[in-house]
Amino acid sequence: MRCTRRKSPRAGSAALKAGLCLLLALLAAAAALAQAGNELSAYTSAVARAQPSERLIELERFAVHAQPGPLKIDALEIVVWEYLRAHDTVHALVWARDLADSDSDNAVALALLSNEGRGAMEQGRMKAERLLRMASHGLDNLPQLRRPLGMSESDFTLLRRQTNAMLSGAAGAAELRSKDYIAARDYLHNAVAVEPDNARWDYELALADLNGSDPNRKEGYWYLARAVNLSRGTPQAVEIARYARARYVKDGGSTGDWDQFLVAAAPAPSSGTRPPSSAVASNLPSLPHPPAETPPPVKTAAIKTAPPVKTASIRTPAISQPKQPAPSIWADTSNPPVVQKRRVPSTTGPMSLGILVETSLAHRANRSAVVNSLIDMLRHMDQRDEAFILSYDNNLVFQQDLTTDPQQLEQAMESIRPQKGAVLDDAIAFAAGHLARIAKYPNRVLLVISDGRNVDSHASPLQTSAEINAAGVRIYCIGVEVSDLEGRYRLQALAAGTGGQSNFISDTGQFRKATEQMAQNMGIDFRF
Repeated sequence: MRCTRRKSPRAGSAALKAGLCLLLALLAAAAALAQAGNELSAYTSAVARAQPSERLIELERFAVHAQPGPLKIDALEIVVWEYLRAHDTVHALVWARDLADSDSDNAVALALLSNEGRGAMEQGRMKAERLLRMASHGLDNLPQLRRPLGMSESDFTLLRRQTNAMLSGAAGAAELRSKDYIAARDYLHNAVAVEPDNARWDYELALADLNGSDPNRKEGYWYLARAVNLSRGTPQAVEIARYARARYVKDGGSTGDWDQFLVAAAPAPSSGTRPPSSAVASNLPSLPHPPAETPPPVKTAAIKTAPPVKTASIRTPAISQPKQPAPSIWADTSNPPVVQKRRVPSTTGPMSLGILVETSLAHRANRSAVVNSLIDMLRHMDQRDEAFILSYDNNLVFQQDLTTDPQQLEQAMESIRPQKGAVLDDAIAFAAGHLARIAKYPNRVLLVISDGRNVDSHASPLQTSAEINAAGVRIYCIGVEVSDLEGRYRLQALAAGTGGQSNFISDTGQFRKATEQMAQNMGIDFRF
């Protein structure tokens, strides 16, 4: 007779409970998937609204009710940007606080909170050290910022630039309060490069330049004069103007010279930030010791500023130079300038490479040597490396954005066509800034192929330097048939100031060898 063992009631109950738990888990997973699908549908419906006002309202509603996650963060970033673009900083700050609650490391949120913090610092409610930590944390996390779903690439570029400017401005204000004038200059140069007509940042950069153990009076008084001009019509205008004139006269200048300075520094349409003209600069006092006078406690956070400037657009017609342009800072050929560095670029690990090519060097006689040599170099890059191809003449043209696909890069090189013009400073400023915005790796390199000419650029050397400093990029230059000393020193300074190298060749027959040497220096095993 065969005996069977009956299951105990307790074992049956445990199995039933396990089955119910599994069923509930499956139902919860299904509900979560359904909710995620509903959220994505709601988000895309909101962001696709044609009317900006309706899109903003729907995204605000979505952000309030959405579960924590990437879509909620995307919605909040777009809402903050829309209010920033409308110069409504009060509402932008309200939503930035929600954004910080969802993502404490978010650079956009930290930029708005830092901007609020500088006002608190000026009122004695926040220490400079705390503001500096907040702004520095935002700058460190800026490379991780990604374009929100549904935001255009151009708007995202503007958002990143504005975020960088706000964080740099706050960090500069904190360093200025701590009397670390050298560090303040570095940060404030970055802010002014984005918003050259911002009276607050011009004023603070002027104070940083004029104070400390190594004052830069020439630049400092230039920015102080710009701050006087740009702040007119605001409650602080009279106080700033009175202080600026008194400081200039105390340093040994005359009131007549200062009036000339104000005229020279008056902002003009699309003027950007320019160095002072030689005629005005010759009237600057030259003192052996910096003055000890403390600037007036102007509440700079309240100064009315100009709207955020937009980035130089791609494929736009060039603007002709003024009839009497300011002299180039590269003109002193006896002492080639050195571009100051703020951060030492990384030199190890996978590389994000930008190749900047002057199109006039790709004409028929040179094309084979230049294009084929660069293509061969690209073929030898590590499979993890990424690169973009940007050509320039009177315009900037993306032949190919950052990619790891060697075939796309080769096709981009082949598509370059020679045109007239050489907006070299514009091209370098944009290329360095582009690497800062979207490069995957901290090892950022820019290879410049140029004859050294800089014709009809909108960017000033100061603005170009600020973009390079912010990007943390090493620049390598191959100068091809550079015909004058100014062009040679321009390329030498760009490379030397960033830890890169420059190589000059007299004809394109030497280009292949020069490319091989540069590739080896950049870390590409390029052997012929």
